[in-house]
Amino acid sequence: MTDPLAPLRAKFRARATEDLARLRTLREANDADELRRLAHSVAGAAGTFGFAALSEAAIVIDDDYVAGRTPKPAAFERLERELQAAASGT
Repeated sequence: MTDPLAPLRAKFRARATEDLARLRTLREANDADELRRLAHSVAGAAGTFGFAALSEAAIVIDDDYVAGRTPKPAAFERLERELQAAASGT
């Protein structure tokens, strides 16, 4: 039996590479609004396609922004690692 979501999962992995580059650019620019939007988007899409650890990493950042807090650097580092893992298929 084939996985009907396999083609979409492959597209998600390709998008993870783009999201990782965007995350780095937004962090350098310290663009909190766009960082929150990116985290929110990644959290939802990652959860949909079965990337639970990536979704959880993004949710931490999204939740911090929603609560009016600045996410800790470690949260962004975790998101970067999870995006790299998703992009590489590991």
